[in-house]
Amino acid sequence: MIDLTYRALRADDFDDVHAMVSHWSVARQLGRWPWPPQPAFTRGRCKPYEGNGFVWAVCIDDRVIGSMAVTNRELGYTFAPEVHGKGIGTRVARDAIAKAFADYDWPVLYASVWHDNPASAAILRKLGFVHWQTHYTRSPARLPTLVHQYRLPRPTWDRLRTAAQ
Repeated sequence: MIDLTYRALRADDFDDVHAMVSHWSVARQLGRWPWPPQPAFTRGRCKPYEGNGFVWAVCIDDRVIGSMAVTNRELGYTFAPEVHGKGIGTRVARDAIAKAFADYDWPVLYASVWHDNPASAAILRKLGFVHWQTHYTRSPARLPTLVHQYRLPRPTWDRLRTAAQ
């Protein structure tokens, strides 16, 4: 199993994060990241999150290979292309959901994926999220495109966690 660590993002993560979002295959799946990536925008994200929730730098040997966030009841993540398909997204999302439900009194978590990102949708379904609506939306990197929205009620998570133990 790959040894992962989670910690707050910090300024010296800029090179790893900017390299990650400089792949069109990564940036096109992000809802708020500009394309082409702008160094000032990336620097603005390379700092500890101060809002309602948390954002983790996901690291292997202190090298950032992705980020995972649950902010304002919404799960979001991105990973470098070289770690796609290795189960890391599912593993880290499971840990983030557990932390979010343990630390916050939220009745439900939400997540969104573009229509052409079946791998991300599969992660959400594996973890108990269910699709509840689809609509068109814009992002800085894409024209209006279909986004599928998912939700995970706390009772569903509790039931799935109990069944897995």
